[in-house]
Amino acid sequence: MKSLLKHREIITIGGVVLLVAIVGAFHSSFLDPANLVRVLNSTVILALLGAGSAIVIITRNIDVSVGSTLALSGIVGAMLMRDGAPIWVAVLAVLGLGAVLGAINGIGVTYGHAPSIVMTLGTLAAYRGISFLITGGHSIESLPAAYRRVGRIEILGVPILIWIAVAVIAALALLMARTKFGRSFYATGDNAEGAYLVGISTNTIVILAYTISGLLAGAAALVFLAQVGSIGNQAGQGIEMRAIAAAVIGGVSLTGGVGTVVGAVFGAIFISTATSSLSFLGIPGSWSDTVIGAILLAALFADSRVRALVSKRRLAARYSALADETAEGHPKLESEVRS
Repeated sequence: MKSLLKHREIITIGGVVLLVAIVGAFHSSFLDPANLVRVLNSTVILALLGAGSAIVIITRNIDVSVGSTLALSGIVGAMLMRDGAPIWVAVLAVLGLGAVLGAINGIGVTYGHAPSIVMTLGTLAAYRGISFLITGGHSIESLPAAYRRVGRIEILGVPILIWIAVAVIAALALLMARTKFGRSFYATGDNAEGAYLVGISTNTIVILAYTISGLLAGAAALVFLAQVGSIGNQAGQGIEMRAIAAAVIGGVSLTGGVGTVVGAVFGAIFISTATSSLSFLGIPGSWSDTVIGAILLAALFADSRVRALVSKRRLAARYSALADETAEGHPKLESEVRS
């Protein structure tokens, strides 16, 4: 039980396996390797955004602007490629712009003292508006064929974009779990004042969390361009709520200090699997948001119950320790009185 509480992503992984098994039991074609690869390929963008959202939530903040960041950085990259800029220059521009847009959120939250939900709601609208002004409401197309081919390259039957995403997520997971720098994010989210007293620059950590989230949104924009081959100002609209849902379903607590990047990625896989299974079960795709909302509410309720259980156990352990200390102290007091 303690292991499950500490590693709540295990529950999400079990949920993904169970969901795939249930849908596969009704429609064996769902278990076809080609279909499972398609589900994973469609998860890459949400997994990157979910990982970025998880890091922000771990610091006890939230980012609802990742969809607009994806659109704006992707549009700038697509325009550069369309106008003849080298692909590597466009890639660096997309990643750099994503990081800068994320850092703006972090600076507004820390030094601007704006609540994170208000700050990122503002930039959600601002980044989306700038995207419309740049494009005039039209899609950016005519990307170089060399870049569009990236979305079709496969290694061992699996798209290269999945391999790259796995490598990025693995590096990020190791950074968060195995380094002092990564643990600073958890300390900031768990107890910001305590983290500051032990020498952690909490404002810097929060800004870095948003910067990483923006960087991953830029990476998601590059995946979008490679998979779709064009981009408009409506790209990524509404995906920010799915990214947050992926993090929460994956075991990241909205109260901060708890959760992992890997859990958020499996939360994204769970959402993609659930939405993909709707067509196999004969349920209209228009139900997908309702299904995801229901899953998110269930995850929030479960998170609340888990936190209540952990708090109850901590209090019980403290009372037990206090009772033991009192029982040991009485004989000592009696012997002191007799002497």
